Amino acid sequence: MFCLKCGKEIEAGAKFCPHCGAATSAGFGAAGGPSASTPPEPPVYTMPSAQSSPWPEAGQDGNKRRGMPLLIGGIAAAALVVVLIVAAIGGLFSSPKGQVEKAIAKTAAAYAGAGDHLGLPDLGKLLEGRSYTQRMSFALNSLSPELTGWYDLAALKGLGVRMDADYDQKGRKMDAEIAAFWDSEDLAVFQMLVDGGDMLFASPQFTRGEAYGLNTETLGKDLVRLGAQDDEIDVEKISFNLFDLMDKALSSQEQAKEAQAAMGDAYKQLFDAIQVEKGGKQKVEVNGKSLDATLYHVVVPEDAMKDYINAWEDAMKLVDAQAMSREILLSMGFDKGTVDDMLSEADVSDIYSQMADTLKQAVKTLGDLELEVSVSGGYVSAVEYSDRIQGTKVEVGLYLGGGENYVDDLSLEVALNGQKLTIQSTGDHAAKSGVFTDETTLRADSSRLTSELRWEPKAGQNNFEWELKVDNTASLSMEGQLTATKNSIDLKLEDLSVKAAGSRLLSLEASYYLGPCQGMRVSFPSRRLLSDMDEDDLMDLAQDIESNAQDWAYDVMDKLPADLLNALY
Repeated sequence: MFCLKCGKEIEAGAKFCPHCGAATSAGFGAAGGPSASTPPEPPVYTMPSAQSSPWPEAGQDGNKRRGMPLLIGGIAAAALVVVLIVAAIGGLFSSPKGQVEKAIAKTAAAYAGAGDHLGLPDLGKLLEGRSYTQRMSFALNSLSPELTGWYDLAALKGLGVRMDADYDQKGRKMDAEIAAFWDSEDLAVFQMLVDGGDMLFASPQFTRGEAYGLNTETLGKDLVRLGAQDDEIDVEKISFNLFDLMDKALSSQEQAKEAQAAMGDAYKQLFDAIQVEKGGKQKVEVNGKSLDATLYHVVVPEDAMKDYINAWEDAMKLVDAQAMSREILLSMGFDKGTVDDMLSEADVSDIYSQMADTLKQAVKTLGDLELEVSVSGGYVSAVEYSDRIQGTKVEVGLYLGGGENYVDDLSLEVALNGQKLTIQSTGDHAAKSGVFTDETTLRADSSRLTSELRWEPKAGQNNFEWELKVDNTASLSMEGQLTATKNSIDLKLEDLSVKAAGSRLLSLEASYYLGPCQGMRVSFPSRRLLSDMDEDDLMDLAQDIESNAQDWAYDVMDKLPADLLNALY
């Protein structure tokens, strides 16, 4: 016997398919009409064989029997259509587990698609493409004397740090720049450029813009020629190309996919082991609203949870970071013994085993997990747990929806022997109004942490605000412009403030950008490899850097206002 919905083989006489939950033809009762327990069984029409004929033979009463085959066939066809419709609409008579599974899937889809209106980029996909630019900066707006021993350092306004990087795996180039600046002037800049096998460093202030570096593919030989030696490491064999190492490291993504697939199978096995019993209709309080819901009693067996943890441990070991590190170090020219010593204290697989043992011990203490799941409107509206664990009364409640839009309201309540922790979130999380808003509050005993966020994607300026408050005594707030495109995100904060006891302690201007790489911004017209320099050249370079550093220090001191120097000294 086969299921009419999913096509899988099932036991003869089964009323519901154990694979998809759809009703079978055996799930219909007597012809008197459908009931809640046993809907009517359709008539069966058997095709005529070669030895028999449904048509009346000569001499028989053809007028009475001529229409019988057509009547029987029509009834059978109509019944088959009814069965197919029931299967197609997905579970009018499906099992309780099937109903819960559909509610979970619908809930997950709702939250996954909540941000579709925001137009946010897929930053994971951008990073996977390995061609991107990142920029970050912070500049001082104000600094309270309360943080500096009552010294007035207002003259430091505009002092900041900037970090930029470009990465192009295909073009085999990467650059980075770190700079300290004051208003529009750079005080000190340090630059790096990796171009194929060349790794170069420079500073306009300390090397006068001339770049010095090494070729990583001849690194070991160059170090030996410069006098480097080690009793335990064969320095001369050290050689690598940074971009080749990146390619090798990213090959672990295939292992990650295998681990993800293994976890998918493990989840299916866990869900197959779950027992679900349907209860009656009830009213459930969800985030301040009373909803009509159907109650389901869900039991997750202890053994099934342990099997899932074992599967998780095995999946994590598929992504063997230590094996990848070993392969990379060996490819760089380090011998096996040296690599073993380097990795001897970094056995990640042992960490996974310890975590798995801890989780299994917790599951053993917990036993079978019994949950009360409420489903309303096809969504999971509440998941509640209550039990006494080693003498401690534990109550947990997760509440989803309740408002006009399902994803706009959620809360979590955890109580241990009467001590309660509550997290509540509300707002326009799907930006139906064109503005994303969220207010989240965490309460623990008498303490409260509140987060309030507002983002209007289509506003021309000052479209982003976020504030974190602790018991109304301290806060972190930020406001500015957040711009998102299909492949980039650009955040410019005019004010990032820390306040305490009503006073503004610190105010910064900040920015962050991540988007496609537009090329390398760092370039060195003049390059010198250290391997091409003799001992005298290296000594001259060291003296030049020392002299340039002294000149730089004097230049910076000359730029500082007298009152600031007095405050500092």
